[in-house]
Amino acid sequence: RLEGEALQKYMATMAEDLSHLFDDRGIDKSLYASDVSFEDPLTKYDNIDGYLFNIAMLKRVFDPTYTMHSIEQTGDWEISTRWTMSMSLPPVPFFWAPNLTFTGTSVMGVDPKTMQVTKHFDTWDAIDQQGFFLNTGSPQGVAEVLRQIFDITKQPDLETPDYLVLRRYAEYEVRRYEPFLVAETRTVADERLAAGGMTGLPSGGNPFGTLAGYLFGGNESKESMAMTTPVFTGGGKMQFVMPSSVRDASAAPRPNEGSGVEVRQEPGGVFAARRFAGIATDELAKREEEKLAECLSRDGLVRDAAAPASLAQYNDPLTNPVQRRNDVLIKLESFDVGRLDK
Repeated sequence: RLEGEALQKYMATMAEDLSHLFDDRGIDKSLYASDVSFEDPLTKYDNIDGYLFNIAMLKRVFDPTYTMHSIEQTGDWEISTRWTMSMSLPPVPFFWAPNLTFTGTSVMGVDPKTMQVTKHFDTWDAIDQQGFFLNTGSPQGVAEVLRQIFDITKQPDLETPDYLVLRRYAEYEVRRYEPFLVAETRTVADERLAAGGMTGLPSGGNPFGTLAGYLFGGNESKESMAMTTPVFTGGGKMQFVMPSSVRDASAAPRPNEGSGVEVRQEPGGVFAARRFAGIATDELAKREEEKLAECLSRDGLVRDAAAPASLAQYNDPLTNPVQRRNDVLIKLESFDVGRLDK
């Protein structure tokens, strides 16, 4: 059994090597047996040349990024990793520029004599039917890839808060957001917060116009800033994301007195997110929130009771409704990023 200092050294070596999976250095071929078997829901190879070919193909065609969340021993001579992989498709013929994200695990068997990987088996969180079937791949895996490729919702080419997808399931994602600045205004009076809709409309005023006015020069210094995406609503407030050129709230242009605009930092955190297309009415957003809450309850994830659900709308009103991207977000109380099970 691999254990103690030898185990820690081996896992550190593998973790460091896998960090180069898609960069110019690449993985160390000597860490893998010549007859290493590789299998995921779409591909299967039985030697190191096929293994390296698969990596080179992904790198050349999809420009992938790989993030490892954890590595641990799962058998006497077996280690497993949890990861996120994101990739983009070439503009020809994919002119709508789809981005693909997969999360899952890699289970690697190690030869006790050579300390080389002899088996590499990948699973995806978004499907139940793992492994390569009948020389055609997992039907669920194929369907998941096609679903992501032909998602025609659009995200404008505007600055947006940074987040990393920690889990991509069939019905929702779990994301970790970094802290970001927002300009914020109320959408309903305090006494109506409990009944306020997620879209922030209707309201007693024009919260979108208030925030747009602030961003485009309606502030004490008359400074215009770049538009960002998305617009967040929920909990009786609307928020515009501040451009990253504004380092902190103290550096932001001061809102005009009486405008009702406040600039503050959102702390980020881990959120469950469910995407949907169309015109985001209160009724539709609430229905999507209920679906997401059902998924969280089923999967044993606990929402932060102190944080109301929010709606993120990414597109302007002129965007075709079928291409509009909307996300319902629920903050999670806690989440173990590195756990190997789903």
